[in-house]
Amino acid sequence: MNATPQKPRDDAALAEARAIIELCIQGSEANDRDDLIRKLTTVRTALARHPGPATVRDSATECIRALESLKIDLRTRRTTLSDPGRAARLRAELDRARNHFEDFQTRSREWPQLLGEGFSAMSSDAEFALRTRARQVIAEGEDSIDANDPKKNSEAFDAWLRHRLAIEADEVYGLLLERSRRVATQLGEQLDSPPPRIESIPVTAPDRLVGELQARQVSGGGNPPAGARMLGVLMPTYGGVMMAIVLSRFLGLNMPGWVIAVCAVVGAVGLGGAALSGERKRQLDRRRGDAKSTLRGTIDEYQLAMSKQIRDAGRLLQGDLRKAATAVVNTRASEFTDQLDAAREAADTARNASADLSDISDDLEAVSELQARARRLIDNPPEGRNERILKTVS
Repeated sequence: MNATPQKPRDDAALAEARAIIELCIQGSEANDRDDLIRKLTTVRTALARHPGPATVRDSATECIRALESLKIDLRTRRTTLSDPGRAARLRAELDRARNHFEDFQTRSREWPQLLGEGFSAMSSDAEFALRTRARQVIAEGEDSIDANDPKKNSEAFDAWLRHRLAIEADEVYGLLLERSRRVATQLGEQLDSPPPRIESIPVTAPDRLVGELQARQVSGGGNPPAGARMLGVLMPTYGGVMMAIVLSRFLGLNMPGWVIAVCAVVGAVGLGGAALSGERKRQLDRRRGDAKSTLRGTIDEYQLAMSKQIRDAGRLLQGDLRKAATAVVNTRASEFTDQLDAAREAADTARNASADLSDISDDLEAVSELQARARRLIDNPPEGRNERILKTVS
């Protein structure tokens, strides 16, 4: 008999609980309280599944707790907005954020020029070092050629030359790495960010680069045919014999035959030996000249290969640093923009502090009313409801 009159009262309590939960969720959303939203959503689900008096009281209790947390947030916000020095601090923060953003914009316009100039200087220094070291190798190589017979030590000289060129190439590569890291450091300082890391440079290994140089055979001196060499020695010998005989006859000297023969032999040996020694000297000088020409040709080929390595490495490294710098500029610009927007929004909030304080007062009053409704729902569930939505948005 009592169940029928009690039914409308239970329905009213259930509707009131649902209304309070929805209003609490709206207030939590307005104040960005995701934790309260999750709890109240769970309460709403439980009330929908088990719409009984006990669930209504539990829902009302949870709403009271959530409203108390929102009341603390609103009071804290009111205290913050009531601070007399807050507006000045926010304006100073806005000016500082604007100055940082403008300074970054200025620096971000200058980094491409810094990057280009840095790599131009790097390439110039590397080319200068390459040519300077190549001249040193040529000087040392020519000294070695002048001190030895290229025909006898050509293999040892070629091994020394390639080893020395590999060492010089490694030194030039080290210069490229050091200068490229210096450019990266300058780029990081310009953009106020950690410099891009450069672990290595994209070049061919020195041993492989030198090993790919075309092998050049040192000429053996261009020796003439054996007949020509013999003629070159016999003609001075014959001249020495003829001079001894003709000279004695021309001067009318009456010398014994054996004296004339001795003079002829001495003249032949002297002139023939001088001719033979001169021929050997000419052959050695010719071999040394050919060896020096071969040395210079090898060095020229080496410089061409190294110049290409320097240009290719500079282009690739510059492209990598350009990509890294662009990414940094985009990221930093986004960060500065967000900071400036946040500072501007805070400054705007300070200017509208009076209106916000009025809204907070209204919201605190609404929270108190909702708490009172929730307590009445626990003590004596009502049949009606009176809705009011929180207005404050953090």
